Amino acid sequence: MERALEPVGATQEIRHYNHGRTQRSPQSRPNTTLLSNPPVVTPEEMPTKTMRRIFQESDLRESEDYKSIVAYLTTYQRQGDNRHWDEFRNKIPPDLMKLWGDVMIECGRNGFIGPRVENGEIVWMQVVGTNDVRNGDLCTMCDRECRRREMINSGAAKQMRLLNKGWREPRVCWEGNNENPAH
Repeated sequence: MERALEPVGATQEIRHYNHGRTQRSPQSRPNTTLLSNPPVVTPEEMPTKTMRRIFQESDLRESEDYKSIVAYLTTYQRQGDNRHWDEFRNKIPPDLMKLWGDVMIECGRNGFIGPRVENGEIVWMQVVGTNDVRNGDLCTMCDRECRRREMINSGAAKQMRLLNKGWREPRVCWEGNNENPAH
C-alpha cells in the first residue's frame, strides 16, 4: 500500500499557506478578514517595507529595480507551470538577482514565500500554522548564515543543552549586540 505524500515542511508541522494577500492590521483596514490560523512567524516587517528598504526607494512604483522584477516575474508566470526557475533566472542581470535574492531571504525569514505578480504588483503567500504551531520566531524560517541556526539544524544545540546544564544558546542574529553575527 502506498503512503500519501507529506506536504513540504511536514517535519515542522507547517501545512497551510495563505494564498491571498498578506494580513493587515484591523486598524488599517477594518473590512479585511484576518487569517483563520496564526502565522508561524510574527513578521518583523512586511514584504512591501522589505522591498522598499532593499531597493532603497520609498515608492516602489518609482523604483526601476522593482519594475524590472515585476516584468521578469510576469514573464516567468506567463510560461505556464512555474518550473525551471534555475534556467529562467539566468536571464536576470546579476546585480538585480542579488537584490531579489536579498528580498527573498528577508521575506522568507518573516514568513512570506511564493511571490507572484497580480495587477502589476508583487504579492506574497504567508506561512500559517496549525493550532499546534504558534510559537515560531524569525529563526524558524531564516536562510541567513549564522552559528545559532547551524547548531539547531545539526542537533548540536540540543546536545549542548543536555550535556551542560548552564549552557545557553547564542543570541539570535536579529537582536543587536550579537557575539556571532548572522552575516
